[in-house]
Amino acid sequence: MTFRPAFSAALLALFAVACQPAETPAPVAEAVPPAAEPGVILSCSHKDYQPPATTSALADHRAGPLKCLDVDIDLAAPTSSFVDEAGASHSFAEFKGKVLVYNIWAEWCGPCVKEMPSLARLQKAFAGKDVAVVPVAYGFGKGVTRDSTLVKFRELVGTDLPFFFDGELVLQSEAETGALPATLIYDKDGKEVARLTVPAEWDSPEAVALVQAVLDGKS
Repeated sequence: MTFRPAFSAALLALFAVACQPAETPAPVAEAVPPAAEPGVILSCSHKDYQPPATTSALADHRAGPLKCLDVDIDLAAPTSSFVDEAGASHSFAEFKGKVLVYNIWAEWCGPCVKEMPSLARLQKAFAGKDVAVVPVAYGFGKGVTRDSTLVKFRELVGTDLPFFFDGELVLQSEAETGALPATLIYDKDGKEVARLTVPAEWDSPEAVALVQAVLDGKS
């Protein structure tokens, strides 16, 4: 199944509210998740959630902050093009032979912004190795442009990561996800081996170990 750009834009609009941090959150009592019923698939945020069975060699990494990790995606890296800050065209083919950490984000998405510096630190953790951390932003709503997003990006990571922009949502649609943020990991052959559709600290020991495992050829 491949999302069309127009449909993807509508789906992503639903995430806008969730991505925006509340201005004045009111104190509430801690919610108690309902007990699971037999046969019910729990969301990964549920206290009783257990990752589904898998034969992936990355299964052991679905724990702690990465318990929501999906290691059973059978997709190749998107082939659509995207642009840099100068408007020059690029594609993921440029990163063939490297482990690719593709992050989908937007300047108005609070959780995306919060995790971005940790992605820069992840890249530094693999300096000189065949790992490329590639965030690709897109615009949504009035006033959000490549230039405005670039300003936000530089505030977050300086020049520690390359800036790319998918203004037409084509790349994100080809990746078949409507989540924000979303981080997709591809092996050196361009095959997706893991994705996480919740925010994370990408320089945590668990995240670094996951990327190292992919670099070591596990999938």
